[in-house]
Amino acid sequence: MTAWRPATHEIDPLLESVADTARATILPTASINMPPPSADGIRSQRLRDGRELRLKLSTHCLGQEQRGPRAVLVYALKGSVVVDNSTGYSVTGRAVLDVATRAFLDVLCQLKQVGPVTP
Repeated sequence: MTAWRPATHEIDPLLESVADTARATILPTASINMPPPSADGIRSQRLRDGRELRLKLSTHCLGQEQRGPRAVLVYALKGSVVVDNSTGYSVTGRAVLDVATRAFLDVLCQLKQVGPVTP
């Protein structure tokens, strides 16, 4: 088992927001401070550094696994992000949710810049 260690660097606000959105998409609860998506499934928010973000994520449960003594659900993430109506990214990743506690054990998101976006 890995021991907890404090962060050694500041988390990128864009990656942090995408990971938070992934959590809210998989487990929509009030404990995740995230506004609900619009009718078309797109979430809009402002990053802590002032940039405007619009994103749409979909998740797919890949199945249940055992991680040591814990049963977990593994999810695949896929979607797209637009920052300041100018730069587009594709999003892929995975999330691991503890079945018993409903705590996220891991959320990993990769962003690939796909180029400029014309509104």
